[in-house]
Amino acid sequence: MSVALTITRIIDEISRRVGLVAVWLVLLSALLSAFNALFRYSIGAMISIERSIGGGFFGGMVALYTNYSSGLSEAVWYMFGGMVMLGGAWTLKMNEHVRVDLLYGAISERARTWIDLLGGLFFLMPLCIMLIYFTWPWFVQAWVQNVTSNAAGGLPRWPVRLMLPLGFGVLMLQGIAEIIKCILALTTNYHREFAYEKPIQ
Repeated sequence: MSVALTITRIIDEISRRVGLVAVWLVLLSALLSAFNALFRYSIGAMISIERSIGGGFFGGMVALYTNYSSGLSEAVWYMFGGMVMLGGAWTLKMNEHVRVDLLYGAISERARTWIDLLGGLFFLMPLCIMLIYFTWPWFVQAWVQNVTSNAAGGLPRWPVRLMLPLGFGVLMLQGIAEIIKCILALTTNYHREFAYEKPIQ
């Protein structure tokens, strides 16, 4: 039991650290979106100031922004992809994922554990394996061929494509940890840390 719990703690820590990356991406994408909007609505004023006082500073800022505005917009949705894909494992660990609660809230904790175990084995694991299998070549193609955005100043595509197999890989690891926890809960006196909370109706 101690070895199994050690494995689950290691996986939980990996999910926590990857989840922290997702949290920071939320902040960075919000700041970048705010900067992008602020700068976009300030362009007219900057052009007017440049015409009035000259010097080239404001004109240079507008030209720089014009060249890289597509990349800034793409960076925001890259970060959004990272938030979703990298946050999934921690969400599973904390038992905060979305459920369609028809029977789950009305049954015993042992029955819930069986549902989680069977769901992990027969749905989560095969789905993660299948999605890693299909998304990994897509990432490799973008990496090898250096696929980039068609927009001027756009970003390379491989980082956002990497989020898919990476996210499903970490989710699969956390799924293994949750399966181990379910087995321990069914066969020993182990109690799962994050129990189901019935939603408020």
